[in-house]
Amino acid sequence: MRLKWLGYLLLIAALPLAILAGGLPVNEYKAQGIDGVDCDGPLQVLFYAVPALLIYGTGLALHASPPQKPFRLAVALLCAALCLFAALNAAAAVREQWQQGRTAETCSRGL
Repeated sequence: MRLKWLGYLLLIAALPLAILAGGLPVNEYKAQGIDGVDCDGPLQVLFYAVPALLIYGTGLALHASPPQKPFRLAVALLCAALCLFAALNAAAAVREQWQQGRTAETCSRGL
């Protein structure tokens, strides 16, 4: 009985991760109004989006079975919304990385 609430606790604990995954700007410079290339922007978004998608995708899969209770349906809908929120921002991050056409001169690997 107590282990069932552990899953709900994990979903609540991962909520800041999902908010960061969907709320971080893909390109920090464009968010500030500067037309510049953000070399670490897509990785910063994906760093939060991948774990959020795994956690809330699992929560969606576990609660999407024919719900016997309205609470399970609400949890499944919340997980679906957070997955969509994180996935759209992750897709925008990957699209931004492809559109920039980054070269070695633009974004070097460092020293």
